[in-house]
Amino acid sequence: MGKLRLNGTVELETERCLLRRFKMSDVHEIYANWLSDEDSAKYNAWKVHSSIEVTKGYLAEWIDSYKNNYYLHWAVEDKATKEVIGSVSVSNIKKRKKSCEIGYTIAKKLWNQGRATEVLIRVLDYLTREAGYEKVYALHDIRNEASGRVMEKAGMKFVKNKTQIFLYSNNIIMKCRMYEFNRYGDTPL
Repeated sequence: MGKLRLNGTVELETERCLLRRFKMSDVHEIYANWLSDEDSAKYNAWKVHSSIEVTKGYLAEWIDSYKNNYYLHWAVEDKATKEVIGSVSVSNIKKRKKSCEIGYTIAKKLWNQGRATEVLIRVLDYLTREAGYEKVYALHDIRNEASGRVMEKAGMKFVKNKTQIFLYSNNIIMKCRMYEFNRYGDTPL
């Protein structure tokens, strides 16, 4: 069975995107491309940032967290423009069960272009083939059907509907759909 093989947030690539660690110089693009956007936040547990100063605070925490090899949080950079257009993060890591949860955001101006699917496929491949996870889960607000389609296109399977409570975001209660990616291709439990 072996242990998880994590070396922190390592650089990954897709055809159109570079997945890398965040840098402080990314703050303006992060704020402009998703953290200040109402539509991007609509179906997520995070609230729109009221100013770039709020984003700077979060970004400083993310960068500091790279000290931990289990912290996986990628900036999604468009290779053609060098612009940061989104993020992918891993949370709820269960070392013994070799499972985790994945979340992603892509800038609204690039929705419906296959970027989220492209990036999700690459990160799922990394997590299961290289890092040693056996199962990767993802949730989406049931009203956000587009996110469910991204998960399905990336090879994830629907598991169940679930009510999720986000205590750190003003106690948001969200009805979600849960998907799973199984390293061995089995049907979800």
